[in-house]
Amino acid sequence: MRIARTVSGDICYSEEYQVEKHGSRLFCIDSDCQAPVIFVKRSKTSVAHFKTTGKEGSKHKLGCGFYQSLDMFGTVLKVSEYQESLLKQGGLPESVIRLSLKGIDPDYVPRQVERNTETTKEIDEQNKPKVKDKKDTPQSLSSVKSVARLLQETEPDLLATILFNIGGGRKEPLSSIILDQEKAHKFLWGEQALKINYFVYGTIESITRRDKVIYLNFTTINDVTFSLVVFDKYFKEFTYSDLELQHHKVLVYGKLRKNEFNNQMKTEMVIKSNSYIERLN
Repeated sequence: MRIARTVSGDICYSEEYQVEKHGSRLFCIDSDCQAPVIFVKRSKTSVAHFKTTGKEGSKHKLGCGFYQSLDMFGTVLKVSEYQESLLKQGGLPESVIRLSLKGIDPDYVPRQVERNTETTKEIDEQNKPKVKDKKDTPQSLSSVKSVARLLQETEPDLLATILFNIGGGRKEPLSSIILDQEKAHKFLWGEQALKINYFVYGTIESITRRDKVIYLNFTTINDVTFSLVVFDKYFKEFTYSDLELQHHKVLVYGKLRKNEFNNQMKTEMVIKSNSYIERLN
């Protein structure tokens, strides 16, 4: 844990912790837990952090985001919960990450020669979340794989400090850009969706291939249907077989759109290539 709460309810970042200012009594930030934690100083092998002792009630409780390792579904739910409370309260250092995924679009033509000549391997390594002296998250992300890696390798309290730079000087909380299918449906049909691409995670249940279009249908949740759409123009860019995707959890990136055929309210996402999907299992 890198963030804790004080007795007064204020939030405290481990790198800025001072016993004189914050006191010695500290607690887990998860509202379902609030277990007492202790401060651990920075060492040669680890950054400063907070942890439970395992004694006298100092243990994370079932339902806490730190009780056990979370999959992406659980992580994003917890991040949304933490982000709402932490950012509302203020006083927490914000980690701004630039989303730069134009390169995965087969229609994208750069205006000029890119200055960055790193190889794909080097770019992936650059995007990999690392523990640095003052920066715990990457400055930019350029692939769906790197976004998935961020979610899988970064603790939920740090993820809750992240704002995505979506262009035009606008910054949005991570939990407003990475959505489950229910939230994506609510955003779209409630006219809350921005004119940007979103990330949505879910499980592909079935795949329908037709002459002009491919539909990848997510498992329906609470009567909310969600499908990925690949048009024939991009068939050569989309080479996944049904076996490679069906029944797999995925993180996908693309533009949300409404499908009102037969007066139904279906939510779809248009994708263009393999690079728009990252398998999670």
